[in-house]
Amino acid sequence: MASYHIQLRTDSEVREALTVERDDLNALRVEMARFVGELLKDHASVIWEDGAWRIDVTDNVGLILYVMYVSATNTPATRSIFRPGL
Repeated sequence: MASYHIQLRTDSEVREALTVERDDLNALRVEMARFVGELLKDHASVIWEDGAWRIDVTDNVGLILYVMYVSATNTPATRSIFRPGL
């Protein structure tokens, strides 16, 4: 069974978030989606502070196999509510 690394990247840092072992790439993609779902559930307010996340899955030599992007932004209708003066 091969090992893979799921990493969360923001504009300011790269975090090694999870190492998993999977037999096939489909199972790896499912694990990645579950990880992102849990990340959003557990850290829902942080995405609004960061604005964007990039989640990578790499193999043991660092080859990027999958990338998922998550971004959050206010629209003009809500920007002034959360950022006074804008």
